[in-house]
Formats: sequence, structure tokens, C-alpha cells
Amino acid sequence: MFRLSEIPSVAVILLSVFVLPGCTAPKTTFYAFADLPYKEKEVEKLKDGVEAINRDDDYDFSIHLGDIKAGKDPCNLEYYTQASGILKRINKTTFIIPGDNEWNDCQDPDSAWQLWEQHFMAFEQNWPGRTLKVRHQPSRDENFAFVHRKCLFIGLNLVGGKVHDKEEREQRLADDAEWMRRNFDEYGKKVKCAIVFGHAQPVFDKEDPNQVFFDALKTEAEAFGKPLLFMHGDGHELELERFLAPNLLRFELNGGKESDWLMKVVVEPRKPQPFTFQLPVPGA
Repeated sequence: MFRLSEIPSVAVILLSVFVLPGCTAPKTTFYAFADLPYKEKEVEKLKDGVEAINRDDDYDFSIHLGDIKAGKDPCNLEYYTQASGILKRINKTTFIIPGDNEWNDCQDPDSAWQLWEQHFMAFEQNWPGRTLKVRHQPSRDENFAFVHRKCLFIGLNLVGGKVHDKEEREQRLADDAEWMRRNFDEYGKKVKCAIVFGHAQPVFDKEDPNQVFFDALKTEAEAFGKPLLFMHGDGHELELERFLAPNLLRFELNGGKESDWLMKVVVEPRKPQPFTFQLPVPGA
């Protein structure tokens, strides 16, 4: 594993060192970010990021990988409306998945989840006329999936933080695994690569409450056998490593306190290594 923040003055990172099986298809480009806005200056940073995204004609969608507020702040309505309002300014389809700060770490997780549902559920539907054919898991509507240009994209409710309800966690992780399995079973032979989005980083130095999910991810990666990327936030470090299986990469995004929080990802299934990561710095 290495941290991308340790590489000085990097504007574009070509990950050719990770050679994965080849693919053929046109490229897909998207923006990904997580863990902001925590402070008022990060609100302005997110607004600048939205403007930077909107100046780019060469992208297909955006995704926020969870944590729209600081964990120490109360889970008040204003944080949900604030983040939702800013993200809706993006001029192309945008997705969001839950983070622990705005849900299970809240003093009242059930009320917080109601706020999340009200402001973020099926968020991509705020862009009518969208070309992405998105499916949602019937039993868990926040989980989604779609295929675009020979790549399978899967978004999951995978959070770190507190285990506020053990039974809920076990059912959610089982649902996540089932949603992955169903989509890989249906589309695995039709696509050339895949990306799974979650919020939680893996825990390496103690028991991981999400281990059941990562076991399922390993199983799906080995069965898939093609390039697979797991992208997440939570740890507030730019980190990249080969993870669990030879064809699986784990990429952790930085948080909003850093200048390199906004990541542009290019997926070119025709290449031996289909994933390229770029670091646009809004306002730089």
C-alpha cells in the first residue's frame, strides 16, 4: 500500500504499475469525493468543487461517498439540506451513499436515517432525462447499480463508526453481499471491469465489524476475475493498494480538509489497467 499524498506535485496519476486483465470499450469519466463539508470553509470548498466539475464537459456522473458533516456536530436538518442543495447544483447526474457521521453515529440514528432518506434517497433522480439506467435493490433502496460502457458500478450502504444496532448491521451487510452477488451474476460476463462504492474503510488492526462484507467482496472479485476497484472514504487519506485478490484494487479518498479531496476517475476498459486517477484542485 502507498499513500498518494506522499507523491509531491502530482496532478495526474497513471496507475500502470497495477497490471490487470485487458478490456475493450469506450471510456467513462466520473468525479468522486467524500468526507465534506465538515466546516464552513469546506462548504465553500465543496461549492468551488461543484463549479470545477460543471466547467468540465468530459465526465458522465459524480458521486459523494458519504459523511456530509462532522461527527461531532448534531444531526440537524440544516446539514442535510445544505449538502443536498450544493450537490444539486452539479450539472450532471450525481449519486450519494450514506456515511456514519450523518446516520449511525448520530444520537438518534432512526431520526437521522429519516433525514437521509428525505434528502438523498435515489438522489440521481434529481436529474431528469439522465441516460444512466440505474437499478435499486428492492429491499434496500439506497443500494444501486448500473452498467455504463462495459463497466459495472455498484453503490452500497457500507458505513464505519458505531454499531448502533447489531441486528440491523448484520441484515444490511447480508443485503450488500446479496446485491453485489446479484449484479455480478447478471452482468459479470457482459462487462469488462467493475467498481464498488462504499463509505467505510477496512479495519486492519482489530476486528472489523464489516468483515462479512469484505469476505463477500473477496469472493465476488475472485469469481469475476476482471479488473475490480473498491472506492471508499472514511479514513481521510489518499491510499491505493491491491486488496484481497489479484484483480482487486482498494482506493481511499481524502477528506475535505485537504486540497486534493476531489478525484476524477477515468475508466478505459480497453486498456490492460482500466482505472486512471486525476487530482483536479478547485481554485488552484
